[in-house]
Amino acid sequence: MFISLTKKIALVFISIFGFNFTIFSQEAPVRLIEEKQKKRTILFIQNDTDTEKSVFLKITPTGYRRSANKPIIKIIPAKSKVQMMILIPLTDVESYYTYDLIVNEQLEAIKVNRNNTPQKQASVSSIMKSETIIFTKNDCEKCIFLISKLKEKHIKFREVNIDKKNRYRDYLWELLDQNGYDKNSIGVPLAIVKKTLQYPINDVDDFILTLAK
Repeated sequence: MFISLTKKIALVFISIFGFNFTIFSQEAPVRLIEEKQKKRTILFIQNDTDTEKSVFLKITPTGYRRSANKPIIKIIPAKSKVQMMILIPLTDVESYYTYDLIVNEQLEAIKVNRNNTPQKQASVSSIMKSETIIFTKNDCEKCIFLISKLKEKHIKFREVNIDKKNRYRDYLWELLDQNGYDKNSIGVPLAIVKKTLQYPINDVDDFILTLAK
């Protein structure tokens, strides 16, 4: 479930032909809540459901002391409110923020083996250490060419389409932030090789030659 804005309860009365109707706009059961104090804003996640939820929260602030670039992942117990972040505004500067909130019952996929014993899949960071990840997107001719060359050379890799939501893309956004890149202006294809960002890939042949060594 993807939430981009906090929704508040609205109560509206409409009169049509002498009849009164009441329309309710319900709050999201898992949502961001802010508490503004004199010199700071505290952000919480409210979980009104009967089950615990895993949440991924990314704040993009302007005019605050804390950059808040790193996403926060937390378990929010049922019927509870959990503090996520404190934002302290700068003086004489307009302060505002946007946020991405992803809510899943489990952020990491669970698989069941033949003995019916639940086991967590390897974390994204551990996979990055051992695999070559190629990030592509729809309608990218250079991406198609790179993938075809990798297959031709029998080089093992994992393709991730950034036009689709997945945990590898989330890891890439965090890595780009850490390296000072703006994800909105990043071109594809790009790669992560043994947890190291490979960008830009200007020459496909040279890149494949490096992988083949």
